[in-house]
Parts: sequence; C-alpha cells; structure tokens
Amino acid sequence: MKIQLRHIVDLCRKGIRKNGFYAVVDQGIISGMNFLTFLVLARWMEVTEFGQYILIFTVLLFVQSVQHALITRAHNVLGAKQEGKEYSHLTKSVVKLVLVFGMLTTLLFVGFGFIFSWLSWSPWSNGAFALAIGILPWMLQDAIRRILYTSERIAAATLNDAICYVLQLAAILVLIKASVTGSALTVFYVLSGSSLIAAVWGLFQIRTYLTGFFKGNEGLGKVAKQLWQFGKWLTTGEFIGWIGQNGNTWVIGAFMGAPLVAGYRAATYVTNLLNPLDLSVSNYLPVKASQIVEAEGRPAMIAWLRKQALMLCIPYAILVMAISVGAMELLTLFFDVRYATELFAVVLSVSALARLFAFAALFAKLGLIATENNRPVMVAQFISLALFATVTIGLISWVGILGAPLSRIVQHVVIGVFLAQALVKPELAARLSLDPTTR
Repeated sequence: MKIQLRHIVDLCRKGIRKNGFYAVVDQGIISGMNFLTFLVLARWMEVTEFGQYILIFTVLLFVQSVQHALITRAHNVLGAKQEGKEYSHLTKSVVKLVLVFGMLTTLLFVGFGFIFSWLSWSPWSNGAFALAIGILPWMLQDAIRRILYTSERIAAATLNDAICYVLQLAAILVLIKASVTGSALTVFYVLSGSSLIAAVWGLFQIRTYLTGFFKGNEGLGKVAKQLWQFGKWLTTGEFIGWIGQNGNTWVIGAFMGAPLVAGYRAATYVTNLLNPLDLSVSNYLPVKASQIVEAEGRPAMIAWLRKQALMLCIPYAILVMAISVGAMELLTLFFDVRYATELFAVVLSVSALARLFAFAALFAKLGLIATENNRPVMVAQFISLALFATVTIGLISWVGILGAPLSRIVQHVVIGVFLAQALVKPELAARLSLDPTTR
C-alpha cells in the first residue's frame, strides 16, 4: 500500500514540474475559494434562499459547460497549433463569439424573467433575472482564462482567477459584516461584479491578440463553423453529463422544494473530502496504464489495474466509513444546526457510499481511456441518462430525498459493470469503438 501511494505522490510531483507550478496554484485558488464561498453562503443565507441559489447556480454552470464545449475547448486544441496572425484571428473570433453567446443568453433569461414575473412566479423570475445579471461577465472571464491557458500563460490565468474568486469571497464577507440579508439575487450581483473586474483585466492581459478587434468580422463565420464541427458532439456529452451531475438536485427541487435542495447539496458537498484521492488516481492511472499497454499488452494492463483497484479501494472505503460515522459532526462543523439533522446525516452517509462505487468504476473507465477506446465511456453517459430518467426519478418520488444517493449507487454499479465488461472483453470494446481496429 505504501508503495502505491508513493508512486502517486511521485507522479504528482512530476506533474507539477512538467505542467507548471502555477497550474496547481490556479486550481487550488478556484477549488479553495469555491469551497469557502459555499460554506459561507450556507451559513449566511436562509435555507430557502440558499436552495434557490444552488438551483440557479447549476444553470450557470451548465451554460458555462456549453460555451466551453462549443467555443473555448476548440480554442485550447486548435489554438495550441497556431501562432502569429492565425492565432490572433482565432482568438479575436472566439472572444466575439463568447460575447454574442453571452448576450443572447442574457436576453433569453431577461425574457424568461418577464414571463415568470407576468405569471406571478416570483422565485422563478428572480432566478431568471439573477442569471441575466451574472451570465455575460462570468462567461467572458471563464473564456479569457482558458485563452490564457492556450497560450501557456498560466501565471496570468492564475492572477486573473485570484482577482475573480478572492474578490467574490471578500465582497460576500463585507455584505455579511454589513448585516445585509442574503439572497440569490444579491449573490449574483457579487458574482457579476467580481467576474466583470477580472474579465476587464483579462482583456488587458490578452490585448496583443485583439488588435483590430472592431475592424470587421471577416472570417468569423468560417471560425464559427470550424468550432461547431469540433464541439457539437462534445456539447451533447456536456448536456448528458450535466443532467447526470445536477439532475438529482432539480428533481428534489421539483418534488420537495428549495429547502431540501439546500440540505441535500450541503450533505453531498461534504463528500468532496474524498476528492484528493479521486484526483490522484485520475492523474496517475491513465499514464501508467498506457505505458503497460505499450510495453506488455492489454492483458497485463488489466491485471495491473485489477491489483490497483483492490489495493486503493481499501483506504477509500475506510475514509467513506469515517465520513459515515462522523456524518452529524461533519455537518455541524462545516455548516450549522439547520443542516445537522438525522435525515441529512443519512444522506451524507449514503452519498459517501455512492462515491465508493463511483471510485471502483473509475478504474475501468481509466483503463479504457488508456487503450484509446473512448466510445464505451460515451455510451456509459447515455446509460446514466436512461437510469436517471427511470431509477432516479422513481426512487425520489418513492422514498424522498434519500432516493437521490440511492439512485447514484445503482447508476455507478450498472455503469461500473458495463465499463468493466467493455475493458476485459476485446470483442465488446471493438463493437463500441469508433475504430474497429482499436486494441
């Protein structure tokens, strides 16, 4: 066990040296600030307002993922192969498309806001207006940081994210100190303001690529078509992934209301304590597995992967058990008595168990990626969507909020078995592969 953990630590150190110190710092800033902001908001806002904020924020993340799949991810891939005027033209086109995308979604949510207001659906109208306030600055800042990554200016991206997320948390703390009542609309004013400041600074950071930005849109249609060809299927995957990740939250909101949404997300958020082990394995296994496939072949890699799964699932299970035993204490520590209830403690315990099954399924997924056979992974997303539409909705309507983590256990078991079969049976993997000659 010590040997395996040492290998993971060594690989992480090599990754830091290879990919840059600032990339690690940048991710630490984003994850750390988001974690602290979530905890502060949970304590500051009323339960209903916090639940509404969570639902609205999931929509914001969905729009962000669509933009990344359609526009900025293509810039990361295609822009990395370009330089000079060609790269500048691509970057200008991407910024223009992001602005158009952001303005159209803003108008869309403004329209929904007026419709919901006319129907006297106040929570829905407030949510739509909140999104209209925050969507464009958030999208622009996210796009700029990804553009900076394409040009390998990681330190600049890190500074931009620090401005955005530190200002965000600081502004919320100032509002709390001033005894301002927390609402979803107020939080989105803060998100909009901090993102706008970072985005303006980001435009200054990439100014050398934006020369002649207002001198016409020649070639914009060609770039848009190129980005669409690259990202159309990725967008489908993002949509399915968003449903799988956030669908439970919306089903709970529809069936039981915003307060239970707040409690559910608070409980499941505690399971992020398991993230370091998930991320370490995700970074370590594909590289090593690929090397074994290349040197010794697929059977040797599968045997090695099975050994790693058996060894690493043991400490993961111990951590899950610790979280389950101390569920009430952890909820009290991170949040307050509003969320430290027996119901949410059980939700936390079952959610932690679901993470264990997801961790076990991760090995088969990473093994398939190492063999360059990504089609079963995509098929697994469609299976997850089908299970959500049947098992998840059925369990939540039957047993209430506890049905959400229970359904995730079912999903992870089914998907884990499917991915494992695709990995160990070459004939099944070949049928699911884009390339029938895939190993």
